[in-house]
Amino acid sequence: MAVYQVRLVNPAIALDRTISVPEEEYIIDIAEAAGLKLPSGCKQGECSACVAKLVSGKVDQSEQKFLQSSEIAAGYIVTCVSYPRSDCTIYTHQEQVLYQASLYKSK
Repeated sequence: MAVYQVRLVNPAIALDRTISVPEEEYIIDIAEAAGLKLPSGCKQGECSACVAKLVSGKVDQSEQKFLQSSEIAAGYIVTCVSYPRSDCTIYTHQEQVLYQASLYKSK
């Protein structure tokens, strides 16, 4: 089984930590096991609490039910049901950023 290096970053809270995540484990579960407190809600991929932005690398988030295809194309992921598929860099705590993005503004 492959194990990937997942870098979790958020300058606003002085977070910059790399964790080793097996390919069949959810990113948020391993982060919590490593002592990181990341936002979470349903833990089923149905809400926006754990939204993050994938800066580099690949994940499998095929189990998620919240994000629209345009949001996925913009790099958003839900960490509660995301499996790493390569080494990754992820900006955490992006729920408010998602909602403030032009994707949700009135035109």
